Amino acid sequence: MDYIKILLEALEEQISPFLGESYYQALSQENTASQALRETLSEAQHKLFLAYEEHGNARSSIYQEILSRQAFLLAREIYR
Repeated sequence: MDYIKILLEALEEQISPFLGESYYQALSQENTASQALRETLSEAQHKLFLAYEEHGNARSSIYQEILSRQAFLLAREIYR
């Protein structure tokens, strides 16, 4: 495992105090909307929605990891 991955994992473990009320409010709204949508879906639609969420989460995770990695690399260059 490389040092950037270790740093990113440590940051993720300690992020909660920094997210703030607006993040948790947006998360709550997202969860409420998602639950309301799920309640209207047929079983087949529900499976499609779960697949959609999984792919979206995977894409978002890749994006965030790349963005964070690039930020660390940029900081390293600046402070060399």
